[in-house]
Amino acid sequence: NRAMTRYEIAQMVARMMANGVGGADADKLKALIVEFAPELEALGVKVDGFDGRLSKLEKGVGGLKVWGQMRFDVFHHKDAPDDKSGWGGNGTGMNRGRIFMQKELANGVTWDMRWHNDKIDRYFVTAKDFLGLQGLRFRAGQYALDLEGRDNLYKTNNFQDDDAFFLDTSVRGVQLNYTRGAFEIEGTYWSNQGAGATGVYAKNAGNENYAARIAYNGEKFKVSANGMWVNPNGLYADNWKMYYFALGLKLFKGFDLTGAYFMEKDINDDPKAWKVVLDLDQSLLKFTSLRAEFAKFDEGFLVQTGPMFWHANADYNTWGAMAYDTKYLKVEAMQKWGSAGKFQTYERYAHVDQDHTGKAKELQLGVGFQYTPNLWFGVDYIKCDGQLVGGYVYPDAEDKVIRFRTILNF
Repeated sequence: NRAMTRYEIAQMVARMMANGVGGADADKLKALIVEFAPELEALGVKVDGFDGRLSKLEKGVGGLKVWGQMRFDVFHHKDAPDDKSGWGGNGTGMNRGRIFMQKELANGVTWDMRWHNDKIDRYFVTAKDFLGLQGLRFRAGQYALDLEGRDNLYKTNNFQDDDAFFLDTSVRGVQLNYTRGAFEIEGTYWSNQGAGATGVYAKNAGNENYAARIAYNGEKFKVSANGMWVNPNGLYADNWKMYYFALGLKLFKGFDLTGAYFMEKDINDDPKAWKVVLDLDQSLLKFTSLRAEFAKFDEGFLVQTGPMFWHANADYNTWGAMAYDTKYLKVEAMQKWGSAGKFQTYERYAHVDQDHTGKAKELQLGVGFQYTPNLWFGVDYIKCDGQLVGGYVYPDAEDKVIRFRTILNF
């Protein structure tokens, strides 16, 4: 439970060289051999025999890499708004279709692109050790910005598409990040956030946004301070500001406890929110993993409410100010069966309690099977008693869903 030395990694590479690997792992091994050639030589591992392969590899390191993911769903609803007669409705849907491309250039420069659901929503350049300063990274173009994910404030899996309260989206701008050991500081300037006329597909921005982060990411202790400043933007109120502070503890392997406190300024009387996350790995509990989240929002707190609940017939990235004081609870567990963990079972319960409007509850049960390392199948049942959309709880909205999901990673 500590950082590995280059010498230890080189020992692992030497063993892989001796045992041999194939498929996609072969390319990864070749890259490791190039990176750790001095350490391998020090261990007495002759790299000379790989000279021909290495010379090709060194030329090919800059080759175009392509990978991606497909998520395909088949839905059947009961009591959905468009189907009152029984099971049916919705049919099929492409939850996610993504293709990633990366080109490595000279001197630590890379070019990346992402095709996402029929559009190219990311294309950017990254320069590592920028201006000769080790640990400084420069990024420009249209790229992903996600602060909360780095603080373990949300987590996704094959069954559930959880997301951040504020970001985890594509933005168009420039970014500087300096990382030295466990210390990290980052500044971002961007525009064209979101979708539609104000989104990343628009030609002109019409808004200016800023974000900053300073963090310490130790092995057992993590802390961060984050801020966002938004000038007039279609997703937010004018001149909206958000600050949050996160503290994470990893006292032993498989145990993560994280807390965060959020403050918003210049909107709805400066509301506040807080969140606590307990994340226990199956390696700790042996029979199951367990993740519990609890959050409390003041009335008027502006947030992306879509990720809190599973919405079959609503905009997933719904934004809205909480209509009243709101409490949110989510508990989920996953069990991986067998030594390879090919079979999984999944349980999830979510609960929202909002003053004056009422409560909404959600239950999800699923079974998954890892057919091959790249192909996964799952079927689950979701029962919703009420929904949270745009900051309002609708306690009378009900839905029952059976979903069959196929996920391909390549």
